[in-house]
Amino acid sequence: MRSGAGGAALPGASRDVLEACAAVQARYRVDTALVTQPEPNFLELYAAAKRSAGMFQGLVEAFGAQVGFVAQCRPGGVKSLDRIVEKYQGSDRNLPLDMLAGKVVVPTLLDLYRVALQVGDAFDVVGFRDRVRHPQSSGYRDLHFIVDVGGHYAELKVMHTFFDRVDLYEHRLYEIRRALELGAEVVTLGGPDVYPVLASVEPLVLDTLENTSRELFARAWQMVLGREAGEGPTVTYYLLGQVPVKMEERPGEGVSLVAYDPSRGGYVADARYYSDIKREDREPVSVITEAEFLRQVEHLRQSGQD
Repeated sequence: MRSGAGGAALPGASRDVLEACAAVQARYRVDTALVTQPEPNFLELYAAAKRSAGMFQGLVEAFGAQVGFVAQCRPGGVKSLDRIVEKYQGSDRNLPLDMLAGKVVVPTLLDLYRVALQVGDAFDVVGFRDRVRHPQSSGYRDLHFIVDVGGHYAELKVMHTFFDRVDLYEHRLYEIRRALELGAEVVTLGGPDVYPVLASVEPLVLDTLENTSRELFARAWQMVLGREAGEGPTVTYYLLGQVPVKMEERPGEGVSLVAYDPSRGGYVADARYYSDIKREDREPVSVITEAEFLRQVEHLRQSGQD
C-alpha cells in the first residue's frame, strides 16, 4: 500500500540517485502502513514516549553527526497530549506512531537516499515508505521511517531542505484548517437529515488553503528538480512605476534584487519590491531590458540633480 499520487518516477535523476534509491527499496521492505505501536494502551504508550524521549534524541543527534547533516527531534520532545487525543478521536483511530519524531535534512536527492540507506545501521527500522517517489495527496515528500526505540515506535524523516523549509510555512496553513474543522460542534443525529457543519465562507477558506498547500509542495518539488538539473539564475529587469528593478531568481536559493529609488536614497534592496512586482496592484509593472534599466537609473539621477 502506498500513499498519494504522483507516480514512482524521479524525473531526470542521475544514475547514482537511481541506484541509491533501488538500494533503499531493497533494504527496507515493510511499509509503514503495516506498522502499529506494540503498546495497545494509550496512557501506557504516552508514558513510554516520555521515557524514551531522551534516548531517541541522543540517537537522532548521533546519527546526524555520523552522516554530516542537520538532525533534530521535534521541539519539546513528545507530541502534545491534546494534539494526540485530537488526532486519535478523528478519522485515524490507530495509536500514533509519531509521539516521538525526528528529522534529518539534506540538500540533494542523492544525499536523501544515501542517508536513508544508513538509517538501518543506527536504528532498528520496523517500517519505511518512500514518499518522494510516492508523495502524500498534498504533494508533501520525504523518506519516512518508523524505528524501534527501546520498545516504543518513533517517526524519523529524511527530508530535502526545500521541503523542510516549505513545511514550516505550510504548517501554519494546516493550523488554520484544523481550527476551522475543530470549531464545529460534533452532533449526534437521529436520522439522515443533513446538519450544518461549516458556515458562511468557511468552506471557501478550507478549499483555498488546501489548494495553496498543494501548490506549495508542487513548487517545492519543481525547485528540487531544478537544482538537480543544474538550472542557473534567471535575471529580469522591471519598471515598477518609475523605479527600475533588477531581480535575480536562483532555484532553491531565493531572490536577490536591487532597485534605484531616489526617494529612498538611491540603490536599495527590499523584499517589498518583489511583492509589488508579483502582485502588480500598487504600481504599473513592465518588463524592460538591461539597457532600459540603466537608462532609467541615469534619468532618475539626473532628475534628482536638477
